[in-house]
Amino acid sequence: MTSEPKVRKSERLPRGALDRETVVAAALEIADRDGLSGVTMARVAQALGGSPMSLYRHLSDKQELLDAVVDLALSESPRIADDGRPWRVRLEEFALASRLNALRHPALIEIHLENSVRGPGAAAVGLDIIGLLHQAGFDDASSIRGFMALRNYLLGAMAWEISRFRSGAEEFAHQVDDTFVHEDTPADSPLRRLGEVLTTDPEAQFMYGLRSLLDGFEAELRRIKRRARQEK
Repeated sequence: MTSEPKVRKSERLPRGALDRETVVAAALEIADRDGLSGVTMARVAQALGGSPMSLYRHLSDKQELLDAVVDLALSESPRIADDGRPWRVRLEEFALASRLNALRHPALIEIHLENSVRGPGAAAVGLDIIGLLHQAGFDDASSIRGFMALRNYLLGAMAWEISRFRSGAEEFAHQVDDTFVHEDTPADSPLRRLGEVLTTDPEAQFMYGLRSLLDGFEAELRRIKRRARQEK
């Protein structure tokens, strides 16, 4: 038996029929389906059968709405585990979960790329990563730089995958060819094999970049520990 929808769509909803949770969920659905440009207070209100003014009882402006949308999408991805396993294992696990969540909610990446995100969910992710790296032995500055490097890799990798691979391997290969391969590209150029190699497994390509980045983290951690021993 299916449950009744929480909000009845009509031209005018009674006062109190909407709540913040319903508004934010509707905005996330629109953003995932139509892109960030589709998210306006008017569009969200229309989807819920209310008026734009009814939304302002729950959110002060569009920026607060986008912050809440990010928090809602991030809530579907688990936080970094605090279970004593090696720091790298936990970071890889977090990155993979973040990738899957971004594929479910492509709006999450678009909002991060085009707006300042100030919600508590995004801040919590940053603090988790910085805290884990610090716990692993990185100094304060390296922990912060490590967080930014990982964040930028995740955003870049997922923006690339969502925009280029979302329509399937065949369409992706066509777009790769259009971008990198031209009439004057030599027949033996490795660029002609991009589509062949990269369409095999997008997750494998994601992990290749992630592990290369974390290899650099490990090298930096060894340098930090070596300097600390020398300064004793």
